[in-house]
Amino acid sequence: MRRAASSTTDTLLCSPSKQSKIEANEEEMVSIPRSYQAELMEQAKSENLVICLPTGSGKTYIAVMLIKEMAHEIRQSIDDGGKRTIFLVKTVALVQQQSDYLSIHTDLKVGRYYGELGVDLWDKLRWMNEFEQHQVLVFTAKVFLDLVDHKYFPLCKVNLLIFDECHHSSGENCYAALMRRHYDECDEKPRILGLTASISAKKLKPDQLSKAAKNIEDTYRARVASGTNREESIRCGTSAKVEHIICSNYKKCIVDRYENISIAFDTIQSILNDLALYLKEKKAEREKREHDLSEIILSKDYLAEDVIDYNTVSVDYTIFLQSEYVNIPRLNRYLEQLVQLGNELGLYGLFLATKALQKLLKSSQILDHMNESQGKQLFDDAVQRIDCLVNDILQNLFNFYQNQNDILFSSKVLELYQRIRKDFEINNLTRCIVFVERIYTASILTEVLMELNRRLLPSNNNEFKIKYVTGPRANVVNAKMNAKYLRHVLKEFHVGDVNILIATAVVEEGLDIPKCNLVFRFNKPVNFASYMQSKGRARAKNNASYVLLIDGIDEKEINNNITDYKTYEEIVKRIQTGFSIDDDDDTIKDLEQLEPYRTESGVVISAIRAAQIIYQYCAVIGNGQLCPPRILFSRTDHDTYKSILLMPANCPIRDDIICEKSRKKLAKFQCCLKMVELLHRQGGLNEDCLPHHIKLFDETIEKKCDDMIEIFSKQIISFPPLTIDVTNIWYLYKIHFKDEKDQLGFIVPSKLLELPNFNLYGISNEIFTVKIIYIQSIDYMKYRNVFECFNRYLFENLFDEILKESILQFNIEQSSFKLLLCLIKNTNEIDNERMLTIYNRLNQSIDDHSQLSDDELYIAQHLPQKTFFRKDRENVSMKRISDSWEHKRKSDMIKTYADYFQDKCPTIHFQQDSVLAQMKSIKKPRIDYLYPLAPSVKNSTTTSNTQVFYFPIELIRYAPLNADDLQLIQKLPSILVRITQIHYIEQLRILFNTHLNSSSVGMNVLQISTPISFTDCLKTMNKNVLPLTTLSLDLTNICTNFQPLSNILFQSVTRRSTGEQMDNENLEILGDCFLKLAVSMSLYIQYPSAGAGLLTSKKKVQISNRNLYQLAVKNNLKEYLYAKKIIFRGKEANWLPPGYKINEIDHQEYTHQTAKQKQFSDMIEAFIGAFLIESDYTTTLKFMHYLGLDVIPIDNQGHTMKIPSILRVQTMNLDNEPINRLTNIFYIDQAFETIETKINYIFQNKAYLIAAFTHPSNFANRITDCYERLEFLGDAILDFLITRYAFVNFNETITPGRVTDIRQDISNNGRLAYIFVACGLHTKILHNSTDLFGQISSYAGDEDLFSKDQTTNQYLNKDLDQWANTTAPKALADVFEALVGAVFLDSNNSLQVVWDVFEPLLHNYINQTIQHPNLNPIRLFSEHGGKNVMTILDHVKQFDIHQFIFSNGFPHRCLNRIDISLRYGY
Repeated sequence: MRRAASSTTDTLLCSPSKQSKIEANEEEMVSIPRSYQAELMEQAKSENLVICLPTGSGKTYIAVMLIKEMAHEIRQSIDDGGKRTIFLVKTVALVQQQSDYLSIHTDLKVGRYYGELGVDLWDKLRWMNEFEQHQVLVFTAKVFLDLVDHKYFPLCKVNLLIFDECHHSSGENCYAALMRRHYDECDEKPRILGLTASISAKKLKPDQLSKAAKNIEDTYRARVASGTNREESIRCGTSAKVEHIICSNYKKCIVDRYENISIAFDTIQSILNDLALYLKEKKAEREKREHDLSEIILSKDYLAEDVIDYNTVSVDYTIFLQSEYVNIPRLNRYLEQLVQLGNELGLYGLFLATKALQKLLKSSQILDHMNESQGKQLFDDAVQRIDCLVNDILQNLFNFYQNQNDILFSSKVLELYQRIRKDFEINNLTRCIVFVERIYTASILTEVLMELNRRLLPSNNNEFKIKYVTGPRANVVNAKMNAKYLRHVLKEFHVGDVNILIATAVVEEGLDIPKCNLVFRFNKPVNFASYMQSKGRARAKNNASYVLLIDGIDEKEINNNITDYKTYEEIVKRIQTGFSIDDDDDTIKDLEQLEPYRTESGVVISAIRAAQIIYQYCAVIGNGQLCPPRILFSRTDHDTYKSILLMPANCPIRDDIICEKSRKKLAKFQCCLKMVELLHRQGGLNEDCLPHHIKLFDETIEKKCDDMIEIFSKQIISFPPLTIDVTNIWYLYKIHFKDEKDQLGFIVPSKLLELPNFNLYGISNEIFTVKIIYIQSIDYMKYRNVFECFNRYLFENLFDEILKESILQFNIEQSSFKLLLCLIKNTNEIDNERMLTIYNRLNQSIDDHSQLSDDELYIAQHLPQKTFFRKDRENVSMKRISDSWEHKRKSDMIKTYADYFQDKCPTIHFQQDSVLAQMKSIKKPRIDYLYPLAPSVKNSTTTSNTQVFYFPIELIRYAPLNADDLQLIQKLPSILVRITQIHYIEQLRILFNTHLNSSSVGMNVLQISTPISFTDCLKTMNKNVLPLTTLSLDLTNICTNFQPLSNILFQSVTRRSTGEQMDNENLEILGDCFLKLAVSMSLYIQYPSAGAGLLTSKKKVQISNRNLYQLAVKNNLKEYLYAKKIIFRGKEANWLPPGYKINEIDHQEYTHQTAKQKQFSDMIEAFIGAFLIESDYTTTLKFMHYLGLDVIPIDNQGHTMKIPSILRVQTMNLDNEPINRLTNIFYIDQAFETIETKINYIFQNKAYLIAAFTHPSNFANRITDCYERLEFLGDAILDFLITRYAFVNFNETITPGRVTDIRQDISNNGRLAYIFVACGLHTKILHNSTDLFGQISSYAGDEDLFSKDQTTNQYLNKDLDQWANTTAPKALADVFEALVGAVFLDSNNSLQVVWDVFEPLLHNYINQTIQHPNLNPIRLFSEHGGKNVMTILDHVKQFDIHQFIFSNGFPHRCLNRIDISLRYGY
């Protein structure tokens, strides 16, 4: 009924499958299925179906209808018996497009999954969450196959399994593998729906159609169907008109006829001929070397007595492979492509392509890195001939024929251009796609067409908007194609910003442009599927054309091409009209002969999957850089083949796998199956037979934990910490400090620890020392009333601002701060009389002027604020109450002082004509003596105002204290704070030392001459700390004689937020680097077979903030953290006075403080730093072990483990003499003595040196492990030594930020790689990685960094900006750090030896960095207001970057880097 109004509906139905975005009006429309769609959907509900319909006929819409029909099965939770619908596609682009389409047309939750999302790293739990949260899941086929292979999700939980483009089903294709391995074994089989426009992905003839259909039916256990109403499906599909354009063959018609043009092609061919002879020789040589190496492995004891023979042959084989890789074969391929391009595109295309090759060869510096003389000469000769070809032959030909388009451009190019122009001229062209076979053709054809258009239509250059796309990650001339660029260009093509697209097969499937009306096949389709898919891109409903450009050497070839195309069209017709299906069985594939590996949990690993797992495993143990296994072959005398599988050096399976089969391929895959079995049984693969993806700590989760705010009790909230119930026996202490009478004291209900002396700051910032002296026990009840009255008097009258209104209430029984202040006589007796005298001063009046004293303080009764006054002795002017009022008047009635005061105090009778008392106010008494005052506020508590006040004697009252008592008692709050803090720190000190069994636990702290200063201990530390000694983890029978004292322990718990003169940040930095070193050493010893990835993972767990926080909780250390500044008075007051309790429960500021979890972790690291500063390495390690850190490697018997051997397992079975002999032979053979000369260190155990220079990819060294474990250890050693150097030599000025800058600058990859190459050590690395060979060659050959006329010392004296060296291969820095680890172990863990060896190499850079930190330019830019600059750049056209940089103090060397960062947004 709605057919007449379905133009947009037709678009929706005819091309649903690849819509990336549907307009809103289309989304809202109700789509009515066509009859064949409804018919096929009904059939698919009851049986497995492969739907074969023309492109554009709405196959995906049928899938949507079927998903909706079966949706009741997928709406439930998996746990409740629900199932899921799986939609499989071939490409990442189709995942996006199909999932978008399903989301638009269903109400189901759709998930999308492909490799680039990192799904290979997801564990089973993550996948189960994905299946639980989504009802329809769109996968690239490989991802889903791996899930099913490894039992992450069974097929029985799938209700509908959809295969898009299901004609891809031959051999080990993922579609076919999924059906073959898992479908028949499934108890509850899912419904199968296949979608295709072509019945096969192979070359096909009409009489083979039935067999192909039978194959696809057998593969999917389904019936092929096209619906009964084929006329409708044909009508609704794409209906492009097929055109054949015959083109003359450029080689036959131009190259062979024009001698001067043939010279260009002959030049290329002559180079190819020379290369062919060389390659033939090298192929034979490679086969011989491989045979020789295989024979040694198969026939000799190559891991023991014959290991030197093996090493020699293996090294030679490796050198041969590396020298061959980077030169001739690649050049040969480039030249072959040139010939093909020239014959396809013509002379101009050849010119462009050859210039591109010339540029590539010059920029790659291949010649500089070639060592083999014959190849180097051949390559050099080829490069010179290519130069001649470009600069002479082709340039002259181009100039000569510049006006003859039929020679510059091939007939195929001209015909293509004219056919495109034809549609332009009749305004018919909307979009055009040109399909080409090769990547280079796409790139060069784009330039050729634009040049041709400029020549023929110079005034209409803008008509042709051409771009090209190829497969992701393909290198095309100077550009690297990636998925992001591909999506960008396709979007431009979709909206019309590009109207001509040159493309390889990457867009044959999946590209849906409804307006595309012209599609070309520039090259012949490789098979029927390619023909159908490219034709299907012509989606326009009217006047769409599919143009086949046909050329050939002769008429026979042209006719054959035309015949093939007609055959394809015949197949199309047969598919459209129906066909019968043969019942011939397919043949069994060779690989099915190999028995798969089956795990106990039911995982089945086929031969193909085994090979994939091996390469995945190698990528995992290579930390993302593939160190592929080596596979060798040897033909036997009885016409079979032996395959030898050698894994990288960091693989725990050290045995080589040898298998014999009738064919090479079978032998290779059998080896892979055996290796998978070994890895799985020995724990190298997980229970699902997948590589253990090393989970370094999740930084996002870690940061969330770090930022979590915790509320925790203050240390001093309960004082003293009671161990018994409170009795009537309390303990009296005297507070003694210099220049004051011994009058202050306090009592507490339990005896305190002996407290060290401590410093406070006086009125003028002078330092005075406080000593707490125990006197005696007393009967509390005897003095209770006096004590309580005296304390309430002080805090409610003198320190009244400490007490917030109604919040605090005096109650000594319920108070958590059980301490009462008192005054003490010189005889150390409690001065009850004096305390009562002070208490009774409250509100005492002055009867006569004679009672006024210079030593007293007074208050004025009528003033609301408690301001203290002194008698004014300086002013001699006298006033009487009857004198005229001289100040501002509130009313006209106030004429005299008597009028003013009577108005203020109407109930008081003032004597007429009496003399007024002359007073000067003093500022509010200071009570915070914890920190020195700034100079601007010194003496503020005693300085009087210059203004004179006049009061009647009737209004004057005594202040709570006289001047002397005020000066004495106003220090009490600060003293009490320090007493409580120091008591808890002493408690902490004793706790630590008790657990360490220290002989100095009982040390009398009163014997310590230096009082606690509450200043930064690092600024005054002894230069002999952190000695460069031997670092041993064996702490058996070692007695500890050192302990950190209270001063540094207080600093360890103190945060910057407290306002103290020190904090724990520097100690935390120091403790952090030693923690990493100690944990690294322990793990290195505990796990002798673990690779660097696993060791790093375990280290991350140990040193993580989360673990350190948990240790703080476990050891009850949280409450020792001092995070909140103490404030005595005001709205922010948070100090609880002694004897008081909190009246209101919502005032936690008195009892609790807040801190992020990371601050507790920092405190643990600061404790480690404190032990390092004030004890020794042994004590520090014992302390760390007590905390629960894994820093002492202990075996199951409780013994400290020894450092494991660096030798491989097989070699360890030999006696010492053969081992030493083999090691020395290898050492001499590799000329490793030059390394020792350059670093000025002779190895006692040469195996450490050999291991340090052995890359995981190396197969020559079968004596030792590779460098990864040594690098893991050396990294931590180097970091500690550099940090130690900064603290020891610059302790007075060092800051946490500066230490971090130094560590990052010195030990970053760029810096270490530069030093390594500067010393010429890079040539000694043993590796088999062709990629690494090229990277090292490129980096070390950079003359801007390494000028050939400079010495090592000149290199090391350079002011190198390491941040520019991002191209440095990481392996160079890794080997440097491995060498550090090797020297450390070889020297019996001597830090001194390591520093002596490597400090000369680092010296210049360390001092330079300390003086002028070489910051990352992006960080530096940000710290100098980068955000504001970017805002400026957004609003103004012209901006002087250089002026900004200099005016803001940037170092000159950062100018270019910041300039680049600004311009390109790095």
